[in-house]
Amino acid sequence: MARAAKVKRPNKATPRTASKKKTEAPLKAEALLKADASVKAKAPVKPKAVRGGLTAGVASASKARAEVPAKVGLPERRAQLNRALDGVLAQRWAGRVTSSPVGGVTVKTAELTLGRPLWHLLSRGLLASGFELSLKVPRSKDETAAPAWAAAVLERLIARSKEQPLAEGQVFLLPEPLKTASAETELSGFAIGLDPELGRITTSHDSLPVLLAVGVTRDEEKLTREWSPHGLLEVMSKVDPALLTDLERASLLTSPRARQAIEQRVEREGSSMGVLLARVSVASGAERVTWTLDVDAAETVVSLLKGRIGHQRGFVVRSENFEVELTPSNQPGVTVEHGRASLRLTQTTARQIRAVLKPRPGTYLLEAFPALTLEVVGETSSPKVG
Repeated sequence: MARAAKVKRPNKATPRTASKKKTEAPLKAEALLKADASVKAKAPVKPKAVRGGLTAGVASASKARAEVPAKVGLPERRAQLNRALDGVLAQRWAGRVTSSPVGGVTVKTAELTLGRPLWHLLSRGLLASGFELSLKVPRSKDETAAPAWAAAVLERLIARSKEQPLAEGQVFLLPEPLKTASAETELSGFAIGLDPELGRITTSHDSLPVLLAVGVTRDEEKLTREWSPHGLLEVMSKVDPALLTDLERASLLTSPRARQAIEQRVEREGSSMGVLLARVSVASGAERVTWTLDVDAAETVVSLLKGRIGHQRGFVVRSENFEVELTPSNQPGVTVEHGRASLRLTQTTARQIRAVLKPRPGTYLLEAFPALTLEVVGETSSPKVG
């Protein structure tokens, strides 16, 4: 039988201050050697190699485990976002909070004061759409709950978001202006921006925007086509930092001072709207092309010709199965192929289209661009720009 190999201990005594953690690996290696000596071995085991191999193996395995990222499924990622949002709300919402089902999701309503008393309604359940949606409305002195019209408006917005996902920078008109049982209002659409209080909810895996819907009047909505939803919300926030949807609010453009300041920025900055989504927009033909638009889309195109082409920027008009791209050019031209048309417009041509095209059914011919005919049909689509 082979003689047991003796482990040569280090000459230097282990300092009394050495921690148990530092001596644990050598002691484990020594125990393994003693167990190995009780059985036949073809060759002596070198303690140094065993000690080093054991320590290196453990360290290598630990490092490998640390470098493999943990896989997190969609349910856990949504749970993380919900916990993060709950944490933000715990910090920001100091008032009374209630919950109720609205439009198939839960809506939390907080009684707050942000410069003025208000109700803040927030959806909880639109994570699959990539955002949550909020609405802020004024709170009167005697109110003990948010007004019914606010929940009804949020329900309409939630239903719309499930058909056409909302995004920061969008503006759209409703089929009819907002109204309550007791009063009507000038507000007829919404601008979508990032909620200034809640912003983006961020985890290690996701970033979720909390979108704020702000009621706008029809002339404000039209203004954004030539300018910018962000610009409009910026001006509105100077008047009302909380950006409430107030049924009693008049249009910003009723103030001569505000109108002048806005018009100066429109002329200087042009439009930020790059895409118009329309119900009807299709081009057909070869040598002579007919572009068919619905009434609302035609009105928006006139605004974008000024705000985009007039500032040497192109834009796209997109319907369900067709896309028309308009770009500034030195020579007018038009091509149609495979569900897409390209219109190249000079400044002269763009100005003539603006002068000729009307938001009512009819056929419009262009003297400066005989290869293109514009046809407007009687469809109203409440176009959305973004």
